[in-house]
Amino acid sequence: MKFSKTFEDSLERIPSDWKPFLIKYESLKKCIKKIVLELNAKGLSQIMTDKSQRIEYSLECYKPECTFEDGLAHVRPCTKVCPSCYGQTSKECLYVKKYDSSSSSPLDLPKDDNMALTPLADYETHHMEKSLSQFSSVSCIELEADGEFFVTLLKEVYQLNCLQKHNQDKFRTNIQNMQQMLIEVTSPFKKDIYTWRKIFQIYMEYNIFVGNTESDREERSWEFAQSQLTCFIDRINNSNLVKKLKHPLSKIAYENFMKLNISLVLMKQFQYFNQLATTKLIKKHDKKTNLVSASLFRDLTEKYFLTENTFKSLCCAMEQLTTIIPQIDDYNCPICLNIAWKPIRLCCSHVFCVRCLVKSVRKGMRNCPICRAKDAVYNADQKNLDICLMNFLDLYFPLEVYKKQEDDDRERVAEEVEAITGLRIEERQTCVLL
Repeated sequence: MKFSKTFEDSLERIPSDWKPFLIKYESLKKCIKKIVLELNAKGLSQIMTDKSQRIEYSLECYKPECTFEDGLAHVRPCTKVCPSCYGQTSKECLYVKKYDSSSSSPLDLPKDDNMALTPLADYETHHMEKSLSQFSSVSCIELEADGEFFVTLLKEVYQLNCLQKHNQDKFRTNIQNMQQMLIEVTSPFKKDIYTWRKIFQIYMEYNIFVGNTESDREERSWEFAQSQLTCFIDRINNSNLVKKLKHPLSKIAYENFMKLNISLVLMKQFQYFNQLATTKLIKKHDKKTNLVSASLFRDLTEKYFLTENTFKSLCCAMEQLTTIIPQIDDYNCPICLNIAWKPIRLCCSHVFCVRCLVKSVRKGMRNCPICRAKDAVYNADQKNLDICLMNFLDLYFPLEVYKKQEDDDRERVAEEVEAITGLRIEERQTCVLL
C-alpha cells in the first residue's frame, strides 16, 4: 500500500480540528515533480552528470539567530554551479557567496579580481588567488519550484509544531485538573480508595507509555501504547472495578483519566506520521532531483523548530497521577514483605516492622540487614517508633493494618504456646482443654 493511503487511513481517528495541520503529502509530491521539470528546463540535469562542473546546494536563511518562538524562519534554497576543482582539495576552492539579507535574490557575482567572496578563515592570500584563477564563472541559481517546496514544507512543519505545543499545554492543564479530582475522590475518608488503588496497580503493570523499572525507562511507541491501553481497558471492564466506584465524582474522574490516555496516544500517533511524511518527502526530493538537502533540512528543523520528542515528559506526568494514591509496596517491611506495622526507623533511616526486629534481635542480629549499619538493630528501642508513619499507615491502609495485627497476634500466641508446651501450634493434632 502506498504511504499516502496509509498516512490518511492511520489518522482517521484524530480530532477534526487537527486535520488541517497534516503535512500535505500529495501536494508536496507534485511540487517535487515541478522541481525536476525546472531542472531539465534550465539544463541543470545535464550539468550534474558533467564531471567538469560542480553543483553546491544550500538552504540560505535570512534569520540565523531566530528560534521557534520568533516565528517561521525565511529560508530559500540555492544552487551554485562552478567549474570542478580538477583534483584540488575542496578547502582551496570552497567559498561562501555573500547575500544581501534585504533582498529576495542573491547578488550578482563580479568576475574581476575584487570578487565578493568570503574565503575560509585561516586561508592565505596566495592560496586564495590560486583558487580564484581556476573559476571562469560561478552561477547562483534559485529554482522557483524548489523554493515553493521548502517554503510550503517549512510552513507546514511550523504550523504542526504550533499545534503540538498548544496540545501539550492543554494536556498539562488537564493533568493538573485530574490531579485535583483524584485527590478528592481518593481521600482515605472516602470508600473508593481501595478501588482506585487496584485500578492504578493494574495500570502500572501494562507500562503503557514509559517503562517503570530502573533498567527500563524508555518511552513506548504509539503502536505499543495503543495495544497496551486496549488491554488495560478490557481488563478493567472484565473486573467490574468501575462499577465498584461509589462516589459520583469517581466515575467522572475515571472517564477523564481514560480520555487523557487516549488523547496522548493520538498525539503520539499524529506526531509520528507527520514526521515520517516529512522524512519521506525530503528523501524523495533528494532522490528525484539529485540535490542533497536531507542533512541541511534536518539541521534547520532541529535549530528552528520544536522537533524534539517532548512526549516523554507528558508520559511521566501521566504516571505521576498514580502516585496520588499510596501503594502498599512502598510501605512493606523488607524482611516479611508485609506492611511495616508499628514501623521502627533505625538510625540509618531504614524501616522495619517491630515484629521482624524483635525476632532479629533474638537471633543475635545487631546490624541493619539492608545497609549493615553497625548496631542499628541492637540499639533500636521505643524511641525509634515512627509515630507519624504509623498514623499514616493506619489511615491509608486500614485493611492491611488489621490483617497484620491479626497475624502478629497469632504469631505471639504460637510463641507462648511453644514456650509452655514445647510444641508448635501446627504440630498439635488436637485441642487439649486444661
